[in-house]
Amino acid sequence: MDEEPRCQSCGMPLTDDPDNYGTYVDGTRNDEYCAFCYESGAFTMPDLDVEDMIGMSIDHMTTHLALSTDEAEAAARESITTLKRWRS
Repeated sequence: MDEEPRCQSCGMPLTDDPDNYGTYVDGTRNDEYCAFCYESGAFTMPDLDVEDMIGMSIDHMTTHLALSTDEAEAAARESITTLKRWRS
């Protein structure tokens, strides 16, 4: 993965747009997670496991990035498992 900040749950690049960032309970910005994964101090999908996230990532990459399923799965397994939320 490149050096730009990424969500530590899904791997989405975190840009300078404040709407991309998750929030703590008090509404302040959380610099580790995106708004899709983390809101008001909690994960938006708390029951999600690493395999679910890998599957969602594969779906996104095959649909929006035109990667083959094999390419998307390899990329997802390589990157998702290194993110803070999924490390053991």
